Amino acid sequence: MDTISHALIGAVTGEIVAGGKLGKKAVLWGTAIANLPDLDVIAQPFLKPAQSLLFHRGPSHSILFCVLIIPLIVKLMTIIHKKTKKNRIDWIRLVSWCLFSHIFIDCFNSYGTAIFYPFSNFRVAFDCMGIVDVLLIFPFAVALLLFIFIKRTGLRKTVALLSMLLSILYLGFAVVNKINLEQKIKSHLAGMSINYDRILTSPLPLTNFVWIVIVEDEDGFFSTNYNVVNRQIKYEKYFPKNHYLSEKFNKNAEFMRLVRFSKGFYCLSRGEDDEIIFYDLRFASFDFDGVADLDKAVFVHRLKMNENGELTMKHRYPERKVSFEKLKRYCQQILNTETQDRFNQ
Repeated sequence: MDTISHALIGAVTGEIVAGGKLGKKAVLWGTAIANLPDLDVIAQPFLKPAQSLLFHRGPSHSILFCVLIIPLIVKLMTIIHKKTKKNRIDWIRLVSWCLFSHIFIDCFNSYGTAIFYPFSNFRVAFDCMGIVDVLLIFPFAVALLLFIFIKRTGLRKTVALLSMLLSILYLGFAVVNKINLEQKIKSHLAGMSINYDRILTSPLPLTNFVWIVIVEDEDGFFSTNYNVVNRQIKYEKYFPKNHYLSEKFNKNAEFMRLVRFSKGFYCLSRGEDDEIIFYDLRFASFDFDGVADLDKAVFVHRLKMNENGELTMKHRYPERKVSFEKLKRYCQQILNTETQDRFNQ
């Protein structure tokens, strides 16, 4: 999730688990501690491109990391706030819940979270929540706003618990949403006698009502956006894999890291000066227009063999601009009432 989402979740979590004993300190430190695992981005500029992708949400997002760092943070808190040494148990609860809430919620989007590191490099990704989802964090934002006017500890905790319950219910809705959508897709493909290897479904940013659907076959990937509310398909595209273009560096460790990060949902194309362009299709467009556009993909890498036979890799940043017109088209795609239920035909 994004920084704001983690901050809001941490603040409300702090109020629930320690607000009665630690007061405003629980909300303030809950906000900061809930974002602590994401400090791994500091190291990314010093790593190779594919290494940096896997390092983020890697060691600092593991269960082991949380267990090891909890005593250190608690010790620091009791040093900063000497009068709260008797509240050590409350600090332990606060730090533990905020850290584990971070890695827990991160498991629900597509990036992948290495919660079992260093025992396993497997990255958990349920693909049912966007990096930013307005409805998930809305109850937390309202709760924090109400905290300004509510002074009674018991009432503040009740408001915090209610906001947490609403967000958990929405998270459950997202899981059910994904299950229902994938059942529809599989039934549709079976009814059309279409052969496929894998299916990926993931919601677009800000909403859980429009999803990107990627169906992989032997030669490429069929990609479309599907609105689960009005059952409308938008922007159908087919991307050839062109995986044969990577023959020169298929055994390169850095290239294989890139493949592992993409979970195999990638395609290749030829660029200028013998470059090969690598596109991660899971993030084909975050430009608020809802269109699967490779030129605006978030994770695009330029690959080339240098004179020494070594692979060079550069991350190409997309040109993304947020405008009123793009946001308007994006909202129209979410709220469009036309029906074209391809998956139910």
